[in-house]
Order: sequence, then C-alpha cells, then structure tokens
Amino acid sequence: MKQIKNIILIFIVFCFAMFFAKTIKAETTFPVGDAGISAYTRLDNTASVDLKAFADSCFTIEKLEKNYVIGKVKVANSLGFAYPHIYVGADGWIVAYYLKTEESSRIMQWKNYTAGSINTTTLKDAIDDIVAKTKTTYSEPIKYYDFAFPEANKLTLVVDLNDFYATVPGTLFEASYNVVMPKKCGGGSALQTMWLKSDGNAVFESSGGENYKYWLPYSSFGFYNSPNFDAGINHHITFKGCDSSNGIHATVLIYKN
Repeated sequence: MKQIKNIILIFIVFCFAMFFAKTIKAETTFPVGDAGISAYTRLDNTASVDLKAFADSCFTIEKLEKNYVIGKVKVANSLGFAYPHIYVGADGWIVAYYLKTEESSRIMQWKNYTAGSINTTTLKDAIDDIVAKTKTTYSEPIKYYDFAFPEANKLTLVVDLNDFYATVPGTLFEASYNVVMPKKCGGGSALQTMWLKSDGNAVFESSGGENYKYWLPYSSFGFYNSPNFDAGINHHITFKGCDSSNGIHATVLIYKN
C-alpha cells in the first residue's frame, strides 16, 4: 500500500490455519456458501460445549442442532447496532461472520474508537460478547478469514483520513466503505452534504437538501465499484463530511499479495 500523510493502516494478514480450513469446509454444518468476512477462534474447553447456552445468548437463533448453533449477536456500534452472525460447533470452534453479500467494512467498530488506535472489530466484539454471556473462554489472538474469497491473504483497514493515496498490489477481491455522520448536520442545505470519491468519481454522495434523513446522524455501507478501486493503480480517495468536524469514514480492502 502506498500511503501519505498520517494515514492509519491496519494490516490483518489472514493467518488461516489449513487445519481449520479443512475442518470447517468438511463440516456441512458451517454455512461456507453464505459466509463472507469472518473472525474465528476455538474455545479453551472443548470437552463440554453447551450449545443451548450459546443459543440462549444470541439476539436471534436461526438454527439449533445437535452439533452446532447459528444465530445473530447484537453489537453496539457507532449510531446503532451491528448484527453479525455467529456459529458455534460442538467441537469448540466459534466463528463470527458477515454474509458474503454484506460489506467487509462492517467490521469497523466506531464505538469507543480513539483516533490513531484500533484494537477490536465488530466481529471480535461479537465473539467476546457471547463468550462472556456463556462464561466460557478462548485464547488470543482471534484470526480472520474471508470465505467469499478463499485466496485472499491480506485485509487493510484505512480510517481517520479524508485524503489519501493508495495502490493495492496483487489481486483485489473487494473494496468497501463505511461513512458515518455522528452528529446532526447543521446549517443550510449547501452544508448538509457528504461524499466519498475515488479519483474524483463519486462513490457515495448525499445531500440534506435532497433528503431529510441526511440532516440527522447517519451511517451507510457500500462497495467501491470498478474502476473506482482497481488493483495496481494509484487511487486518490477523498472524503467530505457535512462540515469540518462531523463525518468519518473507513475503507476496507480484501486482496492477495
């Protein structure tokens, strides 16, 4: 990644264990075809996994079977809540994931975010939440994998910068964003505008003058469409909140290098 200014880049190398890959993919209980960006670990005590307790700790339950449970976990984030899926197997594997149709940028955890430091994601928080509720434990670190793009080995998270240049080496599989307006946007309609651009081309754009909802605190997710973030090209990404102090964004890149 080429970078300028005080850019915050979090590189997460997918240290994907082949044992885990073979185990999960062999287990028809895990929804490999549905899952996208995922965080996984294994419980410390795998001898006795109480799946009913995990199911009861979910916000919603989708499946509770003899060998596994799938549900959703409610995670506080920025202006509302994130609802990642959670899978727990009787063998102790626990996976928090978003669907492959959902943006990987949903992993950005804005709650309690401190500029210059990222120490969690919404997926990690989902695992921490359900583990705490079930009084179980796991050993760090949590690892990440993208079931939608098995060949990917890098994830880069860019936050806290309204103007940066970036070149993705290798093969780019997904580029997605999350724009957030934490406070009500004041002033006239000319000021009630926010946008995200790549090389001057609009990726996301909204105006309070066109739709009243953008006057209020707001969060949106989306994808960079080709050629807005093609690999091997030095892209200029710019972001504008509704005013100089109201608006933040994150960009997530999934690629192989």
